Amino acid sequence: MQLGQFVSQDWDIGPDEVLIRRIDIAQMTTDSQVAPPPSMGAALTADEHVTWQSLTAGSSRQQEWLLGRLALKEVVRAWAQERGHQLASNDVEIHIDEEGAPYARCALLSGVGGPPVISLSHNSGVVVAAAAEPGSLIGIDIEYADRRTQVLARALTPMETNFVTAESASVLDLLVAKEAATKALGVGLRGAVARWPVASVTALAEGLLIEVSSASDSGLVLPVLVLHPLDTVLGICYVAPDIDAA
Repeated sequence: MQLGQFVSQDWDIGPDEVLIRRIDIAQMTTDSQVAPPPSMGAALTADEHVTWQSLTAGSSRQQEWLLGRLALKEVVRAWAQERGHQLASNDVEIHIDEEGAPYARCALLSGVGGPPVISLSHNSGVVVAAAAEPGSLIGIDIEYADRRTQVLARALTPMETNFVTAESASVLDLLVAKEAATKALGVGLRGAVARWPVASVTALAEGLLIEVSSASDSGLVLPVLVLHPLDTVLGICYVAPDIDAA
């Protein structure tokens, strides 16, 4: 993959401080085959290439892994490009921490405070990656709007059930908000729907602002912008860097 080329597309949506790119999976496959073009392998570092090849060749898991890596690398590259740095995808290393959250390493970005914080989400049709300034919190989640939520509805708190009954938000809106909020903290929801209660829902011109109370940090409430582009529900949790932090 040549310098300057992107597999993903810029997605101009959400807060100005957050850069989002997306990959439409249907455009990456032909004749129901999930094996990506060989050129995509060139986007990986040596270690990443080993991991990719360790996955079953042509499997949906291998494709999912690769497209996720590409989306994350490219959102970092696009973020760097806005700051005057041209990077190749294999200049960016994507790692997963012990909680399962992705983070980037790139020595070429040391002059701008290091790489951005990143987040990833995908479903069967689209992969989305987000990036924001180092030191901020960013979490993103996307689901198809027709996802079944009957079982999930049973895990809602009484207040959340009231939000749904009053049509202030759907069950899926609340779930996506919780997923985005937990990703922003780098822990993930992991099925613990009730442990991350929604504190408030506010209607905005472009969507909803849903505040999620943290289960891991008492008193912390995370704002999530929930949007409804096309046939999806998209949650973006962004908290600006604490300029007073040491």
